[in-house]
Amino acid sequence: MILSEAILNCNDYSDKEETMYSVYAKRIDGKFQPDSEALILELTLEEMEMKWSEIAKMKCPGFDYFLEMFVLKDFNDDLLNLKEFKSDIKKVERIIYYAEFDA
Repeated sequence: MILSEAILNCNDYSDKEETMYSVYAKRIDGKFQPDSEALILELTLEEMEMKWSEIAKMKCPGFDYFLEMFVLKDFNDDLLNLKEFKSDIKKVERIIYYAEFDA
């Protein structure tokens, strides 16, 4: 899966009482890109207490934490109401920017 797919398909994932979803991705030239390789991990509440870097090292070496799925979904929902983010490309670029610089 690539990062843009994970972002655009975020509504396919719903956290449960005992688990939550998080997105991890590989950086390309030090940055997250729409075509970065991505994984969606279902983490237990105990794993959610760990540092993101420890989870990456344990479950997906070479990947970095991107966003928790519920944060990604909320941000995506907010973008749906803005005219300038109607295209999938614009949404993906804005969410990547948010993950890199604002999260």
